[in-house]
Amino acid sequence: MADESLSPGDLFCYEDFLGELAVADEDDTYIDITRTYVGDPDTEDEYLTLLANREPHQGFNANETLVLDASFRTARLEAITWILRTRKNFGFHFHTAYLSMIYFDRFLSSRSIDRNYTRVVSLISVGCISLAAKMEEVRVPSLPQLQTEGVTFESTNVERVELGILSTLQWRMSYATPFAFLRYFIIKFSRQDSPPRETVSRTVQSILALMRERHLMSHRPSVIAAAATLVALNNSLTRTTLETQMNSIAYPGFLNIEEVFRCYNLLQQLDVENLHTPRNVNSASRSNDIKRRRLQFDNDGPA
Repeated sequence: MADESLSPGDLFCYEDFLGELAVADEDDTYIDITRTYVGDPDTEDEYLTLLANREPHQGFNANETLVLDASFRTARLEAITWILRTRKNFGFHFHTAYLSMIYFDRFLSSRSIDRNYTRVVSLISVGCISLAAKMEEVRVPSLPQLQTEGVTFESTNVERVELGILSTLQWRMSYATPFAFLRYFIIKFSRQDSPPRETVSRTVQSILALMRERHLMSHRPSVIAAAATLVALNNSLTRTTLETQMNSIAYPGFLNIEEVFRCYNLLQQLDVENLHTPRNVNSASRSNDIKRRRLQFDNDGPA
Protein backbone atom coordinates (compact mmCIF):
# COMPACT_ATOMS: atom_id res chain seq x y z
CA MET A 1 0.00 0.00 0.00
CA ALA A 2 1.34 3.42 -0.92
CA ASP A 3 1.93 6.08 1.67
CA GLU A 4 -0.98 8.02 3.13
CA SER A 5 -2.53 10.97 1.27
CA LEU A 6 -0.04 13.76 0.75
CA SER A 7 -0.12 17.01 2.69
CA PRO A 8 0.64 20.26 0.80
CA GLY A 9 4.26 20.04 2.01
CA ASP A 10 4.45 16.40 0.98
CA LEU A 11 2.96 17.24 -2.41
CA PHE A 12 5.59 19.90 -3.07
CA CYS A 13 8.38 17.45 -2.17
CA TYR A 14 6.72 14.69 -4.18
CA GLU A 15 6.62 16.93 -7.26
CA ASP A 16 10.35 17.52 -6.82
CA PHE A 17 10.89 13.78 -6.41
CA LEU A 18 8.92 13.10 -9.61
CA GLY A 19 11.01 15.78 -11.27
CA GLU A 20 14.15 13.80 -10.51
CA LEU A 21 12.54 10.69 -11.99
CA ALA A 22 11.47 12.67 -15.07
CA VAL A 23 14.99 13.95 -15.66
CA ALA A 24 16.41 10.47 -15.12
CA ASP A 25 13.88 9.06 -17.57
CA GLU A 26 15.12 11.41 -20.28
CA ASP A 27 18.73 10.36 -20.43
CA ASP A 28 20.11 7.79 -18.07
CA THR A 29 17.81 5.12 -16.70
CA TYR A 30 19.09 2.63 -19.25
CA ILE A 31 21.46 0.05 -17.80
CA ASP A 32 23.55 -2.19 -20.03
CA ILE A 33 22.33 -5.37 -18.38
CA THR A 34 24.76 -7.48 -20.40
CA ARG A 35 27.46 -6.15 -18.07
CA THR A 36 25.71 -6.63 -14.74
CA TYR A 37 26.77 -10.27 -14.45
CA VAL A 38 30.15 -11.33 -15.80
CA GLY A 39 30.26 -14.91 -14.54
CA ASP A 40 29.38 -18.17 -16.25
CA PRO A 41 25.72 -18.04 -17.40
CA ASP A 42 25.34 -21.66 -16.31
CA THR A 43 26.02 -20.67 -12.70
CA GLU A 44 23.91 -17.50 -12.61
CA ASP A 45 21.01 -19.26 -10.86
CA GLU A 46 23.38 -20.35 -8.10
CA TYR A 47 24.78 -16.84 -7.80
CA LEU A 48 21.29 -15.34 -7.46
CA THR A 49 20.34 -17.95 -4.88
CA LEU A 50 23.38 -16.93 -2.81
CA LEU A 51 22.24 -13.29 -3.02
CA ALA A 52 18.69 -14.25 -2.09
CA ASN A 53 19.89 -16.15 0.96
CA ARG A 54 21.19 -12.85 2.35
CA GLU A 55 17.86 -11.07 1.93
CA PRO A 56 15.97 -12.21 5.06
CA HIS A 57 18.77 -10.84 7.23
CA GLN A 58 18.94 -7.37 5.76
CA GLY A 59 15.48 -5.88 6.14
CA PHE A 60 13.00 -5.06 8.86
CA ASN A 61 10.95 -7.80 10.44
CA ALA A 62 7.54 -8.34 8.90
CA ASN A 63 5.86 -6.37 11.70
CA GLU A 64 8.46 -3.60 11.82
CA THR A 65 8.74 -0.41 9.77
CA LEU A 66 9.74 3.21 10.08
CA VAL A 67 7.39 5.26 12.22
CA LEU A 68 6.88 8.52 10.42
CA ASP A 69 4.90 11.61 11.28
CA ALA A 70 4.05 14.10 8.53
CA SER A 71 7.19 16.22 9.10
CA PHE A 72 9.50 13.25 9.00
CA ARG A 73 7.79 11.83 5.93
CA THR A 74 8.45 15.10 4.13
CA ALA A 75 12.08 15.20 5.31
CA ARG A 76 12.62 11.60 4.15
CA LEU A 77 11.21 12.37 0.71
CA GLU A 78 13.53 15.37 0.46
CA ALA A 79 16.45 13.09 1.39
CA ILE A 80 15.55 10.57 -1.30
CA THR A 81 15.23 13.34 -3.88
CA TRP A 82 18.64 14.72 -2.88
CA ILE A 83 20.23 11.26 -3.07
CA LEU A 84 18.83 10.67 -6.58
CA ARG A 85 20.02 14.11 -7.67
CA THR A 86 23.48 13.52 -6.22
CA ARG A 87 23.68 10.11 -7.90
CA LYS A 88 23.02 11.77 -11.23
CA ASN A 89 25.36 14.71 -10.62
CA PHE A 90 28.33 12.40 -10.09
CA GLY A 91 27.34 9.56 -12.37
CA PHE A 92 27.00 7.04 -9.54
CA HIS A 93 25.43 3.65 -10.16
CA PHE A 94 21.76 3.19 -9.30
CA HIS A 95 22.86 0.49 -6.87
CA THR A 96 24.74 3.18 -4.93
CA ALA A 97 21.63 5.35 -4.53
CA TYR A 98 19.53 2.40 -3.44
CA LEU A 99 22.21 1.26 -1.01
CA SER A 100 22.17 4.78 0.47
CA MET A 101 18.47 4.39 1.26
CA ILE A 102 19.04 0.97 2.82
CA TYR A 103 21.58 2.57 5.17
CA PHE A 104 19.24 5.53 5.76
CA ASP A 105 16.16 3.47 6.66
CA ARG A 106 18.03 0.87 8.71
CA PHE A 107 19.82 3.59 10.68
CA LEU A 108 16.65 5.55 11.42
CA SER A 109 14.70 2.40 12.31
CA SER A 110 17.20 1.95 15.17
CA ARG A 111 17.66 5.56 16.30
CA SER A 112 15.41 8.34 17.48
CA ILE A 113 16.20 11.87 16.34
CA ASP A 114 15.16 15.30 17.52
CA ARG A 115 12.43 17.40 15.95
CA ASN A 116 14.78 19.40 13.73
CA TYR A 117 14.09 16.87 11.00
CA THR A 118 15.24 18.78 7.95
CA ARG A 119 18.78 19.47 9.15
CA VAL A 120 19.34 16.11 10.85
CA VAL A 121 17.92 14.09 7.94
CA SER A 122 20.02 16.10 5.49
CA LEU A 123 23.15 15.33 7.49
CA ILE A 124 22.28 11.62 7.65
CA SER A 125 21.60 11.47 3.91
CA VAL A 126 25.05 12.96 3.17
CA GLY A 127 26.65 10.35 5.42
CA CYS A 128 24.69 7.52 3.79
CA ILE A 129 25.54 8.34 0.20
CA SER A 130 29.15 9.01 1.14
CA LEU A 131 29.42 5.53 2.67
CA ALA A 132 27.58 3.91 -0.25
CA ALA A 133 29.90 5.63 -2.74
CA LYS A 134 32.94 4.39 -0.83
CA MET A 135 31.53 0.87 -1.02
CA GLU A 136 30.56 0.88 -4.71
CA GLU A 137 32.21 3.64 -6.74
CA VAL A 138 35.70 3.77 -8.23
CA ARG A 139 35.92 7.55 -7.90
CA VAL A 140 34.49 9.07 -4.73
CA PRO A 141 34.03 12.85 -4.41
CA SER A 142 35.14 14.64 -1.27
CA LEU A 143 32.52 15.56 1.31
CA PRO A 144 32.47 19.24 0.26
CA GLN A 145 31.99 18.18 -3.37
CA LEU A 146 29.02 15.99 -2.44
CA GLN A 147 27.19 18.95 -0.88
CA THR A 148 26.42 20.99 -3.97
CA GLU A 149 23.20 22.60 -2.82
CA GLY A 150 21.11 23.47 0.22
CA VAL A 151 22.43 23.08 3.76
CA THR A 152 26.13 22.19 3.96
CA PHE A 153 27.93 20.53 6.86
CA GLU A 154 31.47 20.47 8.15
CA SER A 155 33.33 17.35 7.02
CA THR A 156 34.03 16.43 10.66
CA ASN A 157 30.28 16.38 11.39
CA VAL A 158 29.57 14.14 8.39
CA GLU A 159 32.40 11.81 9.42
CA ARG A 160 30.89 11.50 12.92
CA VAL A 161 27.55 10.58 11.35
CA GLU A 162 29.29 8.01 9.14
CA LEU A 163 30.80 6.38 12.22
CA GLY A 164 27.38 6.39 13.89
CA ILE A 165 25.84 4.66 10.85
CA LEU A 166 28.65 2.10 10.71
CA SER A 167 28.25 1.36 14.42
CA THR A 168 24.45 1.09 14.25
CA LEU A 169 24.62 -1.22 11.22
CA GLN A 170 27.40 -3.19 12.96
CA TRP A 171 29.70 -2.52 10.01
CA ARG A 172 27.52 -4.68 7.75
CA MET A 173 27.48 -2.49 4.67
CA SER A 174 27.21 -4.98 1.80
CA TYR A 175 23.58 -5.58 0.83
CA ALA A 176 21.83 -6.97 -2.21
CA THR A 177 19.66 -4.45 -4.08
CA PRO A 178 17.07 -5.03 -6.84
CA PHE A 179 19.69 -4.06 -9.43
CA ALA A 180 21.63 -7.26 -8.69
CA PHE A 181 18.64 -9.28 -9.94
CA LEU A 182 17.64 -7.04 -12.83
CA ARG A 183 19.48 -8.77 -15.67
CA TYR A 184 18.07 -12.16 -14.75
CA PHE A 185 14.42 -11.13 -14.59
CA ILE A 186 14.41 -8.77 -17.59
CA ILE A 187 15.93 -11.43 -19.85
CA LYS A 188 13.70 -14.19 -18.45
CA PHE A 189 10.39 -12.32 -18.54
CA SER A 190 11.01 -10.52 -21.86
CA ARG A 191 12.42 -13.71 -23.39
CA GLN A 192 15.07 -11.63 -25.13
CA ASP A 193 18.82 -11.69 -24.61
CA SER A 194 18.92 -8.01 -25.63
CA PRO A 195 15.66 -6.47 -24.33
CA PRO A 196 14.52 -3.07 -25.66
CA ARG A 197 16.04 -0.04 -23.94
CA GLU A 198 12.52 1.12 -23.03
CA THR A 199 11.88 -2.07 -21.03
CA VAL A 200 15.09 -1.66 -19.06
CA SER A 201 14.46 2.06 -18.43
CA ARG A 202 10.87 1.52 -17.28
CA THR A 203 11.99 -1.21 -14.88
CA VAL A 204 14.64 1.09 -13.38
CA GLN A 205 12.03 3.86 -13.10
CA SER A 206 9.71 1.58 -11.12
CA ILE A 207 12.48 0.62 -8.71
CA LEU A 208 13.44 4.27 -8.17
CA ALA A 209 9.80 5.25 -7.62
CA LEU A 210 9.49 2.60 -4.92
CA MET A 211 12.33 4.20 -2.95
CA ARG A 212 9.90 6.76 -1.52
CA GLU A 213 7.85 4.08 0.23
CA ARG A 214 8.35 3.98 3.99
CA HIS A 215 7.77 0.20 3.81
CA LEU A 216 10.62 -0.16 1.30
CA MET A 217 12.64 -2.56 3.42
CA SER A 218 9.73 -4.94 3.90
CA HIS A 219 10.03 -5.90 0.22
CA ARG A 220 12.95 -8.19 -0.63
CA PRO A 221 15.17 -6.90 -3.46
CA SER A 222 14.56 -9.98 -5.60
CA VAL A 223 10.80 -9.46 -5.24
CA ILE A 224 11.11 -5.78 -6.20
CA ALA A 225 13.20 -6.65 -9.27
CA ALA A 226 10.71 -9.29 -10.43
CA ALA A 227 7.66 -7.08 -9.80
CA ALA A 228 9.23 -4.01 -11.45
CA THR A 229 10.11 -6.03 -14.54
CA LEU A 230 6.57 -7.40 -14.80
CA VAL A 231 5.08 -3.90 -14.41
CA ALA A 232 7.39 -2.58 -17.14
CA LEU A 233 6.30 -5.33 -19.50
CA ASN A 234 2.60 -5.33 -18.62
CA ASN A 235 1.03 -3.12 -15.93
CA SER A 236 -2.41 -4.76 -16.03
CA LEU A 237 -1.73 -8.30 -14.83
CA THR A 238 -4.15 -10.00 -12.48
CA ARG A 239 -3.11 -12.40 -9.75
CA THR A 240 -3.81 -15.32 -12.10
CA THR A 241 -2.01 -13.90 -15.13
CA LEU A 242 0.98 -12.89 -13.02
CA GLU A 243 1.25 -16.42 -11.69
CA THR A 244 1.02 -17.74 -15.25
CA GLN A 245 3.84 -15.41 -16.30
CA MET A 246 6.05 -16.54 -13.43
CA ASN A 247 5.34 -20.23 -13.95
CA SER A 248 6.23 -19.87 -17.63
CA ILE A 249 9.87 -19.14 -16.80
CA ALA A 250 10.41 -21.70 -14.04
CA TYR A 251 11.14 -18.87 -11.62
CA PRO A 252 13.73 -19.34 -8.87
CA GLY A 253 12.57 -21.13 -5.74
CA PHE A 254 13.45 -18.18 -3.50
CA LEU A 255 10.58 -16.15 -5.00
CA ASN A 256 7.09 -16.23 -3.53
CA ILE A 257 4.22 -15.41 -5.91
CA GLU A 258 2.14 -13.68 -3.23
CA GLU A 259 5.05 -11.40 -2.31
CA VAL A 260 5.65 -10.53 -5.97
CA PHE A 261 1.96 -9.81 -6.52
CA ARG A 262 1.76 -7.51 -3.47
CA CYS A 263 4.77 -5.56 -4.69
CA TYR A 264 3.38 -5.54 -8.24
CA ASN A 265 0.12 -4.00 -6.96
CA LEU A 266 2.05 -1.33 -5.08
CA LEU A 267 4.04 -0.44 -8.20
CA GLN A 268 0.80 -0.27 -10.19
CA GLN A 269 -0.57 2.19 -7.64
CA LEU A 270 2.58 4.31 -7.79
CA ASP A 271 2.29 4.34 -11.59
CA VAL A 272 -1.23 5.76 -11.32
CA GLU A 273 -0.17 8.35 -8.71
CA ASN A 274 2.71 9.49 -10.91
CA LEU A 275 0.37 9.99 -13.85
CA HIS A 276 -2.09 12.08 -11.82
CA THR A 277 0.35 14.19 -9.79
CA PRO A 278 0.97 17.65 -11.32
CA ARG A 279 4.58 18.48 -12.06
CA ASN A 280 6.39 21.79 -12.18
CA VAL A 281 9.82 20.81 -13.40
CA ASN A 282 12.29 22.71 -15.53
CA SER A 283 14.02 19.60 -16.88
CA ALA A 284 16.26 21.36 -19.38
CA SER A 285 17.66 23.74 -16.77
CA ARG A 286 18.22 20.95 -14.26
CA SER A 287 19.86 18.73 -16.88
CA ASN A 288 22.27 21.50 -17.87
CA ASP A 289 23.12 22.10 -14.21
CA ILE A 290 23.82 18.40 -13.75
CA LYS A 291 26.18 18.34 -16.75
CA ARG A 292 28.04 21.37 -15.37
CA ARG A 293 28.49 19.74 -11.95
CA ARG A 294 29.61 16.42 -13.39
CA LEU A 295 32.16 18.22 -15.60
CA GLN A 296 33.49 20.05 -12.57
CA PHE A 297 33.89 16.78 -10.68
CA ASP A 298 35.67 15.18 -13.65
CA ASN A 299 38.09 18.10 -13.86
CA ASP A 300 38.79 18.43 -10.15
CA GLY A 301 38.93 14.73 -9.27
CA PRO A 302 38.14 13.36 -5.82
CA ALA A 303 39.99 14.55 -2.77
